[in-house]
Amino acid sequence: MGKGLLWCLPLAIIAIFVVFLSAQIQKTAAPPLDYARFSVLTPAGPEQPVPEIFRKLKKIIHTRHKIGIADNTQNIAARYGTDVRSLQGTNFNEFIFMKRGGWIRVHNGKGVLYETASDKETLDSIARQFKRSRDGIEKLKQEIVRVNGLPPSMLLTMGKLYKGERILLPGIYRDLDTYRIPVNSYRISSYQGYRYHPILKKVLYHKGCDIPMPYGTSVYPSRSGKVIFSGWMNGYGWVVDILHSDGSKTRYGHLSKIMVNPGVTVQKGKSVIGKVGSTGLSTGPHLHFEIIDKQGRSINPKRKFGKK
Repeated sequence: MGKGLLWCLPLAIIAIFVVFLSAQIQKTAAPPLDYARFSVLTPAGPEQPVPEIFRKLKKIIHTRHKIGIADNTQNIAARYGTDVRSLQGTNFNEFIFMKRGGWIRVHNGKGVLYETASDKETLDSIARQFKRSRDGIEKLKQEIVRVNGLPPSMLLTMGKLYKGERILLPGIYRDLDTYRIPVNSYRISSYQGYRYHPILKKVLYHKGCDIPMPYGTSVYPSRSGKVIFSGWMNGYGWVVDILHSDGSKTRYGHLSKIMVNPGVTVQKGKSVIGKVGSTGLSTGPHLHFEIIDKQGRSINPKRKFGKK
């Protein structure tokens, strides 16, 4: 038995050497093909998907779109197979001004792409939020499940969702309570910030923006709200102040004529609150427009137009 073991020993040593040599060869060999898919050497995908894919797919998909120089809401919506109201409601933005190089959320459906804010939201609570009648709630739930490819079992329960989930609410559009330009113009002659006052001849902080318009042009509320002041206010001339639902207020100065009284509720883009003029410290007919938050601080109007 002892001689047999001694005779097997060289064979065992040779076997160990062969295993070691094979391992070294495998270390230097090319990796398996599957590994290449996960390698850092794999070229990165495009920054954003090709819009044409969105129009062809029946499944609801969404992504971020980088705003280009020639982009506007109409051509972006057409490229992705959606509509302007869907883009506005999904982004809480009417896009009165579009920031080049900025990003917006786009999708290929018709309606609002809703993002859940907490783990407490359910399919049932979302449907109740956007539909008031019982029949409308059930129909909306069925459409949400169908369009988003959700399991039908969600209709038999409350339909629990998780924070950060995005689902399309088909045919649902938001009535955005955003700031609009109070007159039919996109030209702003003077922005918020320090400037040389043309009448007082010194540098002062300009709290709002000036929008030049012909004398007598109709002025509308930037947002719906309640008139809390209408009258003369020193350098502002004839002024209207409107209080909004979130506690902020807007101011419309240098008016030639006031059309509303305090206590009146006015509607955005519909109620005429005054006429453009040049009252107070003014060098010509224009509208002075201010946004004041509930803490009394002035906000740059240009950053708020189209947003809440």
